[in-house]
Amino acid sequence: MSKHFAVAAAVAVLLAACGGSDDHAAAAPVARLFAQTNDTNNMVLHYLRNADGSLVPQAPVGTGGKGTNGVNYFMGNTVGPDALTSNHSVVVSDDGRRLFVANAGDNTVSVFSIARAGSLALQAVSPTGGIQPTSLAFTNGVLYVTHQRGANELGAYRVGDDGKLTALGQYPVLQQDALPTEVSISPDRKYVVVNGFLSALTPATPGNTLLAYPINGDGTLGKAVSSATVGVGPFGGVFGHGDQAGTYVTADAAGTTATSYSFSAGGAFSALRGPVKVAGQMAPCWVAITPDNRFVYVSNGGGTVSQFALDATGKLTLVNATAAAEPGVKAGASSFAADAWISPDGKYLYQDYAGNDKIVVYKIGTDGSLARMSEQPAGTRSGIGLQGAAGI
Repeated sequence: MSKHFAVAAAVAVLLAACGGSDDHAAAAPVARLFAQTNDTNNMVLHYLRNADGSLVPQAPVGTGGKGTNGVNYFMGNTVGPDALTSNHSVVVSDDGRRLFVANAGDNTVSVFSIARAGSLALQAVSPTGGIQPTSLAFTNGVLYVTHQRGANELGAYRVGDDGKLTALGQYPVLQQDALPTEVSISPDRKYVVVNGFLSALTPATPGNTLLAYPINGDGTLGKAVSSATVGVGPFGGVFGHGDQAGTYVTADAAGTTATSYSFSAGGAFSALRGPVKVAGQMAPCWVAITPDNRFVYVSNGGGTVSQFALDATGKLTLVNATAAAEPGVKAGASSFAADAWISPDGKYLYQDYAGNDKIVVYKIGTDGSLARMSEQPAGTRSGIGLQGAAGI
């Protein structure tokens, strides 16, 4: 076991014990997948997605910002996979015209325009005013960013036509230095949801809370609605689609479980099902849901992907704890399944394996099973820096 996983395992035991161009209007954009290297000179990894789900690498594009080069703040500034300890360090706007990348090494965010043909153009690199930005969410012209450190770890920023960020407000989360792991937008676009709170203080303790901040008309945020979780240490969460937009599923890292919740119009979460044990797995942290809401996939730090079924009532059932797995490239080290993204047609799952420095493509079967198709090396300088997954 690597030093990173030795520390991670110890923590787990402790926790358990206690502006694009107008050509977008003419035709649909070319399908793409984006990630980041998190290298000192940070780069966007850029892939063309073929109709059969396969990836064709394009030339990496510099973000103009700096990553952490594999240094993980949560793990005591050691070098290891999942250096950003987060979800959504790379996000694409709903219209597919812009790409946003968090640069945790120099406290900036890069904004790119995406041409219909898929090419990237760096618009601006802006400081956030916070410490170590790692998770991003965008809606109605405003970018919301969570940071790993500080008294006010959530920021709101208006994004200009030139890509530059203008700060609208900074907001406290659970406590100072709470290390939130994810920010997202509710499907009705009325709330900013913040998840995670893996305190980096000693001893490390999970904050078993979901926060929903109402979005004001100008993009600023109101007082958060706080909901206690039934799962221990929620790390990532995802809303359902369409008729199930009010269902929210979390991957609970410290409890090694997954849980489903209902989300009310007033911003409160109520447990629907769980916590459901992710049997035999380590560090379930990342979660993705198919467009038809039938299947949920939890990516585990132990190097596996678990498959769940989700019914129309929000009931979550474990189908296969090891629906996919990759052996580590080094003896005793995990391949570390981290960020994942599902294609809009629901046919393909793109899975980061940060410990193996690669992205693996899986075809999603009619029963939700995962069939391995191919892989693409990331080529990060640290060999473990791969972070983020987002596409069009």
